Amino acid sequence: MTAKEAVSARDSEPSNEDAPVIQPIGFTPAPVASGSKKLLLSPRAIIVASCLLAGALMLVYLLIARSLIFETQPGDANVTVSGIALPLGDGHLVLPGHYSYTVSATGYVPQSGEVEVRSDRNSRHAVNLERLPGHLQVVTEPNVPVRILVNGAEVDSSAGLASAIPAGRKRITILTERYLPFSKELEIEGLDNTQTLNANLRPAWANVYITSNPAGATVSVEGKILGTTPLTAELVQGDRVVDIALSQYKTIQVPVPVTAGVDQTLQTVDLSAADGTLRVVSTPVGASVTVNGEYRGQTPLDLDLASNSRHKLRFFMDGYSTVERSVDVRAGDLRDMNVELTAVFGKVSISSSPADAQVFIDGKLAGVAGQTFTLPTRSHNILVRKAGYEDYQTTIVPSNKLKQSVRAVLLTGEQARWSNVPTSITHGAGGKMLLMRPKAEFTMGSSRREQGRRANEVLRKVALNRPFYIGTTEVTNREYRRYQRMHNSSHADGVSLDNDRLPVVNISWNDAALFCNWLSARDGLKEVYRTEGGRVTGFDASADGYRLPTEAEWAWASRFERGAMRKFPWGDALPVGKNSGNYADSSAGQIVPAVLRTYNDRYPATAPVASYGPNHMGLFDMGGNVSEWIHDMYSIGTGLSLKREENPVGTQEGDYHVVRGSSWKHAGLTELRLSYRDYGADPRNDIGFRVARWVK
Repeated sequence: MTAKEAVSARDSEPSNEDAPVIQPIGFTPAPVASGSKKLLLSPRAIIVASCLLAGALMLVYLLIARSLIFETQPGDANVTVSGIALPLGDGHLVLPGHYSYTVSATGYVPQSGEVEVRSDRNSRHAVNLERLPGHLQVVTEPNVPVRILVNGAEVDSSAGLASAIPAGRKRITILTERYLPFSKELEIEGLDNTQTLNANLRPAWANVYITSNPAGATVSVEGKILGTTPLTAELVQGDRVVDIALSQYKTIQVPVPVTAGVDQTLQTVDLSAADGTLRVVSTPVGASVTVNGEYRGQTPLDLDLASNSRHKLRFFMDGYSTVERSVDVRAGDLRDMNVELTAVFGKVSISSSPADAQVFIDGKLAGVAGQTFTLPTRSHNILVRKAGYEDYQTTIVPSNKLKQSVRAVLLTGEQARWSNVPTSITHGAGGKMLLMRPKAEFTMGSSRREQGRRANEVLRKVALNRPFYIGTTEVTNREYRRYQRMHNSSHADGVSLDNDRLPVVNISWNDAALFCNWLSARDGLKEVYRTEGGRVTGFDASADGYRLPTEAEWAWASRFERGAMRKFPWGDALPVGKNSGNYADSSAGQIVPAVLRTYNDRYPATAPVASYGPNHMGLFDMGGNVSEWIHDMYSIGTGLSLKREENPVGTQEGDYHVVRGSSWKHAGLTELRLSYRDYGADPRNDIGFRVARWVK
């Protein structure tokens, strides 16, 4: 039945009750899950999209990636690279960045490292792998234990196998006892491989035939017994010493130079009877012993003496009489000898000044000075001591035939200290200086009533007690030119002032002070004068270097004698004494305006230093020859105060310095006096200087 057949019949048509009735069936729609979404892309679309994305990424990778190539030695080495690295031919394709790599090959030491791949270019790297060490098996003929040296250095080996030898060309040396060294150049291939070296060894010995008289002596070399004579011994080449020994005979040592393969026969060795031994003891011990005049040592002593012969022994010791003995011994004998030494004494008288000092002999108190001591005739240390004085020490060897004396002059601490200070020295330029130890109070200057006095000679009370050295002469041209090589003292109206032994002149006070500083530096002393730019700006009164004499020192050294002050260098009155010094004498009439008509010193200008006798202090030319620069600044006192000055050195500042002493230009009463004072700063042809220095 069709659908049309299921349509109801029109009402006008008659019904047929017998016809079957068609019933409608209810429609139920298919269930749909609530909230579910409909799939947007099919699986096929997703796969296609993924392939397209992967292709795009691969394209981008290919566009920005760079090649990383390793050139390796060996060429078949394996290369591994960290991260994303696509193998490409003989390299890898990688993105820019840092990568770790490892290169390895069989038989080589692996090598690792890091590389940087930049975005602007490909990267190429060379890697040379180091070959693994090789091994060497040494096979010798004959088969003997060997030592193996590689390039001169011994390597560990076992049964002829040396392991871990670095690859490369090597000098292989094979050493073994009793065979000559074997050496060969060999290329060690390494790669952990073992190579074989065959070595034919040549003997390093020779046959040596040895005989002795009598026969049967034991033969040994380096402590190894080889047998008894007569004997043919195999000796390794080299300088050997063969010991041949036989009871009751002296052992003989025979040097034998051995050459490999060259046999030889030694001359028969005649053995002589062995020595006997004499054991000597003395009372007291320590006696010296001679045998037949030859010194052999001190007792107790074992003496080896030739057998079957008589020997003369002599025993001696300081403080004891000599003992002589004669003895003979048989071969191999051991004998004893005891010797009693008798003490010998001498007398020593010891005195002291001052008396009653204690006497110590060899460190022990023996008595007081003024006694005579009986002492053994050997060396003794004598010490004499008294409170308040320095010890006196000496050594003495008493004699049993002659009485000896020791006189100890004891010094106080001060005396002992000064005994070590030289009374004269020579400074670095060659001038001699004397030690002065003043302990005086005196008055500098002159009285107003003194004829010829100048106003600057004000009386000053001075105490001088600081010891000093002072030059015996004025500094000469020779001495000054050691400091200033080109200095020229010039001349006076054609009369030379520049000879070596003449006093240096035409120098300023500043020049003289700088010479003193130079001398201090040369002799390793502290400089006295402070300088700036070559000019003296002050002084250090505590320094021990060279300087100019102070005015007080100069006045004391030239004038002070037995508590009084001299007026003139030669005495206290005119006229000038003969040969008193170099002044303006009759020979200087052509170059100075005023002269001493009745005096002739033989020099119209300066004279060589020390041409005339020294003064009472041992100083030359303190008057005459040249006036002298003084350390002190020039000043004039008021004369109203006689307050005592102790070791005055003058002020630090001023325009002029003191000049003391007359010169070859002076003939007047004023200048000839030792109290004459002048001043200045600039050079003159009649002013020089002498040096001084304080003593610590």
